Amino acid sequence: MQGSLSEGKRAQGEASAGLIRRELEKVREEGGSGAYGVFSEQRIAAALKRLGCGKEHGVYIGNGFYSVHTGVVCVSGHVTKDELTSEVHGAYAEPQPGTGPCVENRGGH
Repeated sequence: MQGSLSEGKRAQGEASAGLIRRELEKVREEGGSGAYGVFSEQRIAAALKRLGCGKEHGVYIGNGFYSVHTGVVCVSGHVTKDELTSEVHGAYAEPQPGTGPCVENRGGH
């Protein structure tokens, strides 16, 4: 279950999402994607690091997917050669283990 967002938190999240999208758009403009249009995790991590976002911010990157916990909200999306998306949402009460608070638990036992 995702946490709910107040109007103020959503606005903060949208501002953060804009900054993240600008950095990730630079990755796309530089080109050099690999299989299936996916960029290396290192390049995406470097772009997020330029904003001061690292593991301590719940950053998770995998197969074109990224998520960042801003301390207020989560910003998650996809970055590939053909798409750049972002979604602002609340942290998950029970996130996927090992991914930070912004990745939905796929379930299972």
